[in-house]
Amino acid sequence: MVFSWRGGPDSRRLLLSLWLFTIWEAGSGQLHYSVPEEAKHGTFVGRIAQDLGLELAELVPRLFRVASKDRGDLLEVNLQNGILFVNSRIDREALCGRSAECSIHLEVIVDRPLQVFHVEVEVRDINDNPPVFSVKEQKLYISESRMLDSRFLLEGASDADIGANSIVTYRLDSNDYFTLIVNSKNEENKQVELVLRKSLDREDAPEHKLLLTATDGGKPELTGSVQLLVTVLDVNDNAPTFQQSEYEVRILENSDNGTTVIRLNASDRDEGTNSAISYSFNRLVPSMVLEQFSIDTDTGEIIIQGNLDFEQVNVYKIRVDATDKGHPPMAGHCTVLVKVLDENDNVPQVTLTSLSLPVREDAALGTVIALISVSDLDSGANGQVTCSLTPHVPFKLVSTFKNYYSLVLDSALDRETTADYKVVVTARDGGSPSLWATASVSVEVADVNDNAPAFAQPEYTVFVKENNPPGAHIFTVSATDADVQENALVSYSLVERRVGERLLSSFVSVHAESGKVFALQPLDHEELELLQFQVSARDAGVPALGSNVTLQVFVLDENDNAPTLLLSGTEGLGSMATDLIPKSVSAGQVVAKVRAVDSDSGYNAWLSYELQPSVGPRSPFRVGLYTGEISTTRALDELDAPRQRLLVLVKDHGEPALTATATVLVSLVESNQVPKASSQASGRSSVPEVSLVDVNVYLIIAICAVSSLLVLTLLLYTALRCSATPTEGACAPGKPVLVCSSAVGSWSYSQQRRQRVCSGEGPPKANLMAFSPSLPPRPGSEVIGEVQDLNVDHGFQVSRGGDPEGWHLVLSLLIFTVWEVGSGQLHYSIAEEAKHGTFVGRIVQDLDLQLPELVPGALEGASDADVGENAMLTYKLSSNDFFILDIVNKKGKGELPVLVLRKLIDREENPQLKLLLTATDGGKPEFTGSVSLLIQVLDAPDNAPVFDKSVYEVKMSENQENQTLVIWLNATDTDEGINKEVEYSFSSLTPSSIRKKFLINEQTGEIKVNGAIDFEDSNSYEIHVDATDKGHPPMVAHCTVLVEILDENDNAPEIVLTFLSDPVKEDALLGTVIALISVSDRDSGANGQVTCSLTPHVPFKLVSTFKNYYSLVLDSALDRETTADYKVVVTARDGGSPSLWATASVSVEVADVNDNAPAFAQPEYTVFVKENNPPGAHIFTVSATDADVQENALVSYSLVERRVGERLLSSFVSVHAESGKVFALQPLDHEELELLQFQVSARDAGVPALGSNVTLQVFVLDENDNAPVLLGSGTGGADGVFNQLLTRSVDPGHVVTKVRAVDADSGYNAWLSYELQPWPGSTRSPFRVGLYTGEISTTRALDEGDGTRQRLLVLVKDHGEPPLTATVTVLVSLVENGQAPKVSSRSSVGATVPESSLVDVNVYLIIAICAVSSLLVLTLLLYTALRCSSAPTGGVCGPGKPVLVCSSAVGTWSYSQQRQQRVCSGEGPHKTDLMAFSPGLPPCPGSVDGSGEPSVSLDSHEKEKLHYGFTLNINAY
Repeated sequence: MVFSWRGGPDSRRLLLSLWLFTIWEAGSGQLHYSVPEEAKHGTFVGRIAQDLGLELAELVPRLFRVASKDRGDLLEVNLQNGILFVNSRIDREALCGRSAECSIHLEVIVDRPLQVFHVEVEVRDINDNPPVFSVKEQKLYISESRMLDSRFLLEGASDADIGANSIVTYRLDSNDYFTLIVNSKNEENKQVELVLRKSLDREDAPEHKLLLTATDGGKPELTGSVQLLVTVLDVNDNAPTFQQSEYEVRILENSDNGTTVIRLNASDRDEGTNSAISYSFNRLVPSMVLEQFSIDTDTGEIIIQGNLDFEQVNVYKIRVDATDKGHPPMAGHCTVLVKVLDENDNVPQVTLTSLSLPVREDAALGTVIALISVSDLDSGANGQVTCSLTPHVPFKLVSTFKNYYSLVLDSALDRETTADYKVVVTARDGGSPSLWATASVSVEVADVNDNAPAFAQPEYTVFVKENNPPGAHIFTVSATDADVQENALVSYSLVERRVGERLLSSFVSVHAESGKVFALQPLDHEELELLQFQVSARDAGVPALGSNVTLQVFVLDENDNAPTLLLSGTEGLGSMATDLIPKSVSAGQVVAKVRAVDSDSGYNAWLSYELQPSVGPRSPFRVGLYTGEISTTRALDELDAPRQRLLVLVKDHGEPALTATATVLVSLVESNQVPKASSQASGRSSVPEVSLVDVNVYLIIAICAVSSLLVLTLLLYTALRCSATPTEGACAPGKPVLVCSSAVGSWSYSQQRRQRVCSGEGPPKANLMAFSPSLPPRPGSEVIGEVQDLNVDHGFQVSRGGDPEGWHLVLSLLIFTVWEVGSGQLHYSIAEEAKHGTFVGRIVQDLDLQLPELVPGALEGASDADVGENAMLTYKLSSNDFFILDIVNKKGKGELPVLVLRKLIDREENPQLKLLLTATDGGKPEFTGSVSLLIQVLDAPDNAPVFDKSVYEVKMSENQENQTLVIWLNATDTDEGINKEVEYSFSSLTPSSIRKKFLINEQTGEIKVNGAIDFEDSNSYEIHVDATDKGHPPMVAHCTVLVEILDENDNAPEIVLTFLSDPVKEDALLGTVIALISVSDRDSGANGQVTCSLTPHVPFKLVSTFKNYYSLVLDSALDRETTADYKVVVTARDGGSPSLWATASVSVEVADVNDNAPAFAQPEYTVFVKENNPPGAHIFTVSATDADVQENALVSYSLVERRVGERLLSSFVSVHAESGKVFALQPLDHEELELLQFQVSARDAGVPALGSNVTLQVFVLDENDNAPVLLGSGTGGADGVFNQLLTRSVDPGHVVTKVRAVDADSGYNAWLSYELQPWPGSTRSPFRVGLYTGEISTTRALDEGDGTRQRLLVLVKDHGEPPLTATVTVLVSLVENGQAPKVSSRSSVGATVPESSLVDVNVYLIIAICAVSSLLVLTLLLYTALRCSSAPTGGVCGPGKPVLVCSSAVGTWSYSQQRQQRVCSGEGPHKTDLMAFSPGLPPCPGSVDGSGEPSVSLDSHEKEKLHYGFTLNINAY
């Protein structure tokens, strides 16, 4: 930047200062400098320090620095002289592209105080970029048929400079074919085109190389060049040609598919696709050839694809076309003559003609079944055929004529044995090796009614319960017939007979179709025990056949008759009988007999007798269970009533049982009073009684016999069942085995099931019956007589054919006639002297040939039916400018006409030509024939497409959606067909960036949006479009589409953050600059005006320092412990409508300052340590927390030194500086030091360091390490021995003496108990000792039996674990009352003084324990009540002083074991000083203090000793 001043330097400096001050106060001014691009390193830009009014000496102290957004270190300031200079290469094109304005924005920042200045450095353009083509070589492909003045678009050069430096001119080097035209709408849009001035010839010059040079308008001029390579494309003007016009090939018939017949080769003088040849069969080739052969379109190989059969066709004529791929395509032709060689490849052929199918099974021998004819297409021995038949069939072949046979019946048929036969006829020729063929004849045997229906067994036994309902189904008979259809249709009927006086049909009936037998009326076992009848089964054949089956129906007894009483020999009325018995009868004498019968049978008729208890309890009679005999059980006496009334119950064994009662009146009389009539009556009745069989006895015998038979049958069946091996095969029918299961000999079948049982082949069996009399009925079981019929008919149907009369004879004659021809060729007949043209036959049609196959050639020639000179033809073509006629002599085919082109045809002038071809024969007179030739001229691609305009201009808004239509282009082509079909595409000159933004429809020419269109990226696009037709070679037209993009407000503001202070110390001053914020908006006008705002409720604010520049400064005090970091969101909003905005998040971290001292969880801790701890034992861990972080939160611990007695505290304990662990340096002794109180200091590592103290109260817990110590008694004695005198007259309970002992321990360990140990040899001691007092007293009065000298052994034991003991021996001397020495009295009196002065320690200890225990219970009850009444609150528990509870029974503190648990009640920190004692619990691990560390470290031996209880410390308030 250059400043121009008037006046001296002083005035210049003053004005500059005033000017800087003025613009700084306004807050909107800035410095401007300019520098050319590509300036060297160190190039002077400006005296920036001086221009900003800064002294050189203050640049370094105030941290003068320069920042640039996205510009790196292009510019730098020399802090020694304050000069802004170029630090690295500045490339204007890299910085700003083709923008007209280019500048570098600098932010100059100085501290103390913080100031921000803005500097703009303009970068000036120089001509440092030559014109550049995108490629080193541009390739153009131009058809040799292109018209003159055709234009071809070239890609122009680009210059990165601006202004005059970017103006480009073009020059083409000298040549004969092309010139250059430049179309300029403006300097920014130049279209360079190559114009064809001379026709191209590919054969003379296949390519042209040109040089295009571009020169810019700068000083000096810079140039760039590109090589133009023009390739001349070929036009298809040469047809393919074969090496020969006709080929002849011989090949064996039956050659494998894929065998190559011949490989043809044609050549084309053109190049590219015009010389690429495709081979195909000519359209005149018949379908028969197409089925047998295929041709490879690429190689010209003719391959066999069908079966070549000499017997069908022995020669093939194939016309092949070789067509190039030019447009229009051109073709060459040739003919391939394939001759097929014969081989013996035909097997005999067998033709079967059925005459009589099916064949009746009673057909007579010699019946003709079928006619068989055989043939072989081969000849000689290969064509001689012999026939044979399948062995073991009832048929034979009979030769009736050459190669004709009859299949006749040779033996009798039986359809039931074999229903059909598969007969195979084999025909074998005489070749070597011979060939054969087979034919299968299925001979079906028709059924004849020669089998009567058959039952599975001749007789069935059926059991039916009496009293059945009328119409009950009692059985199903089933008969099978081996015949089929109506011959197997069986119907059933009864064989009528009389049953007694009634017909059989009044008892039963049978269903004619199903064979079900029904009982028409209820059957009565008592009237009819067995009903035997026959059922007849007859088929529907003619004549009908039938058979009978016998059914034996046993009527099973039901208990439907009650017992009937028989009159006794003694007179009676009804069921009452009277008997007279003398009183002198002896015991067991039969006095009477009750007789009864039952009309039923079996169990239902088996009767039993019971004497009902109608007589007194002292009845002298009884009745036989099965005999009915009434006999005396004892001798009669005077106490028996003279008249006895006996009630006898008669009951059968049916289900349910039926009963009858009989009353017997027995009169007791004297022996001489029995009337003679009784004797007479008895005599009279003896005859019939002897004649009667005792039914009951026989019934019992029958039951036993039948039961034995049943057991024997079951055992035999089981043995056979176990020994039988299961076999496959059919189940042979057999008689059912009937099992008697009734205990009285009658057939009793209470339940029956029938199931189908099949093992192996054969019809299903349904006649197996299993009986289970003793089982209860099951669901689905059938009642007696209702037997389910499970028989299923299995069979098949045979279709019977008719036996037409006489037609087989006619067919035989026809076959014979055709067979006689046998030569396989056509035969015609004609009468002699027939006129010319007489019709003989349609030979071409009969040979299955096509007329076009007969005369192959370019033109179809004429034919003349004459011969010789009359058939010699000459051809003449009508006059025309384009074609002449040539005659080609085809060997064996005569002369054929061929058209030859002599002049090029223009389709646009002559789309078609009509010629006349005339043929004249050589006869006299001449005859002529003519044919019209219609020649269609095919189009060639000689016209390029044409656009409506060469340049299109389009305006569109940015941010258009994809698929939005930009423009619809249209190009037309005057060619036709495929040559006029146009495809649209982007030119190769169109860069990839445009291809990403737009797409073009190849068919319609629609250009649509395909990417994001952004005005800020590019405000215009130049799209080059090609329209290419589908001709060969294709021809192309070009146009240019200029798309101008209109701006919209679519860009949100952009925010750039630059941190100056990160993190920010929490004691930073208000106004401290945290970050610099710059905002920008790519839009313009109101849309580009940006305002900024900040997240509310943060201790920061935004201060505007320049246009779109802000400073983020501290607005209120910070406290890291309250908020360690802030998420500040800066919002930038533009002035558009609707406005757009952007946000940027600023994470401001607050740096820590050491403003918090370490803090302990509570001011004081109580620690319990067992005495005799090992040196260096860990007893506690203190922990302090510091709200600061890093080194400010790094806490170290130390002891606050003081004296404990005569020693320093540090000789007792120490604390680890880092972990806070407290260690006991020497064993502690509870007896010397019960409480050790000291302070631990915690200090952080901040500057300055802060600290705090905590108090530890260490209670040394007692261990049982002191044994009891005995105190001296009033009476002297040796060590552990005391003497005491005692008079014999003392009363029981008298205190003789007292053993005194003390223990240096405390609590339980000092609580002593006394026991009197039994002295060896002493059995009856009169003394005892108090358990806790140690007083020895008498338990009874002393007598003469007590020894004068008593030796007492007293054991003193504490309550420690393990307990420690001491013993004392007390010698008590018993004396009389007068013998007690006075000295003892004195001694006793003297001892009373110290004894009365001593307090009975044990008694007071007990009182103290009781008091403390009561206090403990009261405290716990009070705490529980308060705990239950207070509502639970969340949070931690506040600190408080621990309450120490005494649990020792003797009043001292006993802490033998302690656990500390964390308990929370209410708010405040965790509580850990609640102590609860439980002496009886087993030992547990050391307690845990508030820091999570164990407060007492014990070894395993000490843990075993600590079993009294545990302590739970809780400090709650």
